[in-house]
Amino acid sequence: VVVIAFLFTRCPDICPVVSANLAYVGQELGDLYGSEVHILTVTVDPWTDNSSVLNAYSDARGLDWPHLTADLEVIEPVWRNFAVGLATYDSDLDGDGVADGFDTCANTTANTSVDNEGCSESQKEPSQVQAMHHPLSYWVDHTTGTIIVDKQMNQRVWWGDTDWNAELVLEDIKLLLEE
Repeated sequence: VVVIAFLFTRCPDICPVVSANLAYVGQELGDLYGSEVHILTVTVDPWTDNSSVLNAYSDARGLDWPHLTADLEVIEPVWRNFAVGLATYDSDLDGDGVADGFDTCANTTANTSVDNEGCSESQKEPSQVQAMHHPLSYWVDHTTGTIIVDKQMNQRVWWGDTDWNAELVLEDIKLLLEE
């Protein structure tokens, strides 16, 4: 049985939660994890998420399963196979170089040095400011789902990431293992 999640490392909201949920599931599976059940993450942002970035992401969170990336022409068919929809956009209404999806300080003026949330020094406490060398210039919007694949490699269960219930995911995995 394989549990597959699609995420990106710059995701500010649901992706870190999904990663934590997957870590919990792996822990709860005990000896089944790694022998009969495998977890796999595939990026939806191959433009940023190279293998080094993915390794840093998983290391920082103590995640011990593969986090995969590839060139666009290789990874797009994977997304299609799992019905992952995504779009990138670079709307930046305040012109600060941070895509609106990441920008929590939406009124920063153009060409201002900003942190990873689009905020200048004057918009945050000095101890909270972290300047970025390369601002987040585009945003990724993707369908969120975790797929459970059975022993015959058929996609059997889809959990919307906002509906995740770790105990029910564990139940689904155990039912598929019994088949």
